[in-house]
Formats: sequence, C-alpha cells, structure tokens
Amino acid sequence: MSPLCYVLAGLTAVFATCCILLRRKGKSFEGMLFKFLASFAFVSVAIVGYSFSPKETFYFCLVSFALMFGFFGDVLLGIKEIAPKFKPKLIVLGLIFFSLGHICCLCAFVTQIGIQPITLLVGLGGAVIAFIATTVLKMKIDLKLKIVMSVYYGLLFLKVSMAAAMIVIKGATPAYIVALVSGICFVISDTCLGILYFTAVKRKNALVTAELSTYYPAQVLLAISVAMM
Repeated sequence: MSPLCYVLAGLTAVFATCCILLRRKGKSFEGMLFKFLASFAFVSVAIVGYSFSPKETFYFCLVSFALMFGFFGDVLLGIKEIAPKFKPKLIVLGLIFFSLGHICCLCAFVTQIGIQPITLLVGLGGAVIAFIATTVLKMKIDLKLKIVMSVYYGLLFLKVSMAAAMIVIKGATPAYIVALVSGICFVISDTCLGILYFTAVKRKNALVTAELSTYYPAQVLLAISVAMM
C-alpha cells in the first residue's frame, strides 16, 4: 500500500480529532468544516490506493461510490448543526445517502463472493432487532421513521455478515479483515448516533465522541480495503 495512503489516513484522524474537540466545545460551524476535511481525506485514501495498485476495478468503483455517498451524508448532517430548523429533514436525507453508500458497499462485496443466503437472514435479523430496540429505548420517532431505521440497520448487519463471509469463503486477507472491522465500527457509530438523536440522553459529549471515533475508522478502513486488494 502506498505511503501516501497512510498519510491521508493520518490526516483523516487529525481532522476527525479536531472535529470532536470543537464539537465538544460547542463550536458547531468549525467542527463541521473539519468534518468535511476528514470526509474528503478518507475518500482520497481509496483513490490513491487504487491508483498505485489498480486491481479489482469493480470493487474500487463501488467502494468509491460508497465513500462519496458517505461524504454527502456528512455534508447534510453537518449542515444541521448550523441550521437546526431543518434538522428533521436533513437527518432523513443523511440517512438516505448513507443507506445508498452501504448498498454500494454491499455490491462491492458481492463482486467478491456473490450473494450468500445466510447473510440475508442475518440482515433480516438485524432489522428486527433494530425495530424492537427503538421501542425498548423509547426513541422519539414515528412508525415511518422506525421502519426506515430498521431497514437501515438491516443493511448494516448484512454488510457485517457479508464481510465475515468473504473471510470464511476466500480467506482472512488483510483487505477482508479491515472490511469486517469497518462494518463493525459502522454498527457502533450509528447506534451511538441513533441514541444521540432520538433519545433524551444527558451525556451528549460522550456519545458524540464515541460516534465520531468509530465512524471515521469505519470509513478509512473501508477505503484501505481498496488499497489492500
């Protein structure tokens, strides 16, 4: 993997850290700017990684689309910090963009191992668990958004199970291992985000830190999987 990928991954960590620190201090606008920089950096990791080792073109293209949708999702969620009036609509739009990103990522995994029925069952189970969890955690959302969130979590669990299936079927290569860790980090990050947005949580700073501290590793690791192919 090109040394430049490590540099870009390091920049992502620096920008993400600045974003976390600024958000904890209540500086939403400044935090948003660093969030955009971090997002740009993790997209660059995949592009640079592929350019130095052009393998698995379909995988690279699909993962790049996934990262770009993540970037646009970050933009939408960043805007809500400075325009709270539009927060409900921006959250839904962000959810849609991230969902599209996860679908692209799933398609990338399909290029490696095809469609595995057992992973579809895991995804369905994840959706059911998420639907029950929204009730148990007393999330302040209507039925429509509850269904959307359940489908979203189904995609997350499907993504993790597909990454695990790649390891089982084709072996524990570095690319597949980081893809699996990336998927797990996404689950943790989005769980924190859901609690943060839709429950009456008191310690918001801790959740913001946990969410961003797992979100950016998730994106960077997914990008690095391209460079390790």
